[in-house]
Amino acid sequence: MRIYNYRTLLALALLFCANLALSAPKNDLAKKHVSFGNAAIEEADYQRAVEHYESALKEDPNSKSVMYSLGVLYIQTGDIAKAQELFMSYLEKYPMDKDGLFGLSNAYIMKGEYEKAVRLLSQAAAREKDNEALRRNLGYAQFQAGDLTAAKKTLTELVTDCPSNALNRFDLALVLSAENDNENAVKQAKAGLLLYPDAEGKILYSDLLDSVGGPLLEEAIELFRKNEMDKALAILEPLCERFPDYAKACAYLGHASNLKLPPDRKKAEKAYRAALSATRYVPLSRQDLAIIYDNLGSIVLRKGELEEAESYYRLGIAQESEYAPVYFNFGLLRAHKEAFTEASVSFMDAVRRDKSMADYIATHPKLAKFRTTTDYTNLLVTIKKESNSNE
Repeated sequence: MRIYNYRTLLALALLFCANLALSAPKNDLAKKHVSFGNAAIEEADYQRAVEHYESALKEDPNSKSVMYSLGVLYIQTGDIAKAQELFMSYLEKYPMDKDGLFGLSNAYIMKGEYEKAVRLLSQAAAREKDNEALRRNLGYAQFQAGDLTAAKKTLTELVTDCPSNALNRFDLALVLSAENDNENAVKQAKAGLLLYPDAEGKILYSDLLDSVGGPLLEEAIELFRKNEMDKALAILEPLCERFPDYAKACAYLGHASNLKLPPDRKKAEKAYRAALSATRYVPLSRQDLAIIYDNLGSIVLRKGELEEAESYYRLGIAQESEYAPVYFNFGLLRAHKEAFTEASVSFMDAVRRDKSMADYIATHPKLAKFRTTTDYTNLLVTIKKESNSNE
């Protein structure tokens, strides 16, 4: 979760620098270096920004904004020792200043010295009860220090007072999960994602779903592998109903529905679409996505919806996974349209990922016409050539 501390620190630094009317450097040359430093920050060239801010500090060694922003930049560039030294100097000049306490506490957090951070942040938060960033970092430091009771109290109160900040909810979700209150942790993480679909938040939400539903999903997957589809479905259906954003569970619900006898393709299609929708909140691997798109393509193709099927096969191929069937099925569709040259390209991509696909191409009844073409002859030559070169 440190990404949130980094982002908050940098945002605060930029705001601090922008507020020149209140605390701008007094020296003109310092102002120039600050301007150059800010331009470097905009370009994410933090090392160059450090150099300009160091120059600005030499010109105006008592500037709060320059000291604070330089300390933030040291943290951003990973020079935590320099950040700590600078913020300690800051507090010697401006004792109990909330920004100095905040900056030094973050240096301690980055060093893993959480008890020190808690002490500083407790002092700062007591003086600045409306300072959301201080309170959130206090909760985070308490959590990392192992004081779950204090962290839960701090972050619960913060979420109540500031319900629209996603990062507060993500941190509270971490604390709740550490207390094994996974149901409420999942709720807080989802509430955070609805506010801000952050990549780290998605990973957290996915991990929390695994912590709650993972054992059930693993049991269902084992039954699926044993071809006991009805038993797998008996687990997967209530699991997906309970956690509709559990994308992997939705995907396996689709797989089991699609492969049971007789298959329930309507239920499978609905489950696959639910899995894809859930990726707004939880990540799926490229391989998982390729399988979902391939199966969806085959389901809609059975309904005669060729264009939609093609779009799904293309999406599956765009994942650039090692899942050979999606390339084969796309080739099959192209061959059906008598786009034989394009079909041979897809078939070659399938064979490169799974050599056994060559046998499917040679025997599949729907490829009889394709096998009479020069495209098929050329495909066989390419397969043999690449096979020999790999030996």
